[in-house]
Amino acid sequence: MTDVTINKRIDSIDVAKGIGIILVVFAHTIVPQLRESSKAAGFLWIFIYNFHMPLFFFLSGILFEKGLAKYTDKRKFILGKLKYLMLPYLTFSVFAYVFISIALKISFLAPILKSGGYSAASFTDALFQILTYNGHIDQHLWFVYSLFIVFVINILMPKITRSRVMLIVFLALYVSKAFVHYYGILDYTAGDFLFFSLARVMTARDIKPALRSPLSLAAVIAVFVTSGCIYSFFYVTSMPDGVLKALLYTVRAVSSVSGIITVYTLSERIAKARASKPLKEIGLYSYDIYLMHAPFLVSGSMGILLAYAPLPAPVCCAAVLVIGIALPYALSRLVIRKIPPLSVIILGKRYK
Repeated sequence: MTDVTINKRIDSIDVAKGIGIILVVFAHTIVPQLRESSKAAGFLWIFIYNFHMPLFFFLSGILFEKGLAKYTDKRKFILGKLKYLMLPYLTFSVFAYVFISIALKISFLAPILKSGGYSAASFTDALFQILTYNGHIDQHLWFVYSLFIVFVINILMPKITRSRVMLIVFLALYVSKAFVHYYGILDYTAGDFLFFSLARVMTARDIKPALRSPLSLAAVIAVFVTSGCIYSFFYVTSMPDGVLKALLYTVRAVSSVSGIITVYTLSERIAKARASKPLKEIGLYSYDIYLMHAPFLVSGSMGILLAYAPLPAPVCCAAVLVIGIALPYALSRLVIRKIPPLSVIILGKRYK
């Protein structure tokens, strides 16, 4: 990767974010109804999930490591991440609970929401679920909460969390999820440290995540596809217990890392082409799209189309994929980012 200052955007990272958020939105079009009725849909869904969110933790780790020398005021850094990540988390959490409670009273929407597993929550339950993320009604918000925790631990212990020894510890923590269900948001965070710290180690030691030779890239892609298919097959058929399950979680970690390297390598190559502009633009708004696309815009649209439109599922997925990217992008670019108070509440920062 080209050496740049932290204030300058890195094209390859923007492209990787663009690819990543497209995969995120697409994966969310594969709603539970589709996964339950088709093993192929379930296979594709989990195959994408194996690496698309680890990719975002990896990219965050790269940027964190590149800017670490500037983060001398740890308190300021934590408060900044609290505003950028946890304020939108709170905003969208409150919106989700209020929206669900109202929508469940609308006859047209209630059956769709109930089929998706949604139910009304009391104020006390909602508050507890938002604080702990245990049973949270909006399942896509785990990312911002978990990323905040990862940032805090890394800024408080920057040298320890960047060590190769800790990579082994984080891998063990990741694999431990085969046996242990951690409470609330910790169940997500337990697996997220690995990819963030891997990026930091690679960046600090100037280990290029991109592969220059076509043969090396082909080998990594082969590992990525093979390991991803192995884990996905057992996920949709019958997941074993005990040691075999731990082994499959290790295979999944291999799938995640090789998938990250594959996407990042392709992103470096795509970034040099003129045709990369749309992906860079989508990557620039990836956080906005992530916050706004789920669950109601994408899952809700899919639920309505599957219930009321006589269209094949792939057509519904393609249509909702476009909507899930284009609508948040346009709304953010044309409205939200242009109104400072609104951008702070919804996106956690002011945009120029």
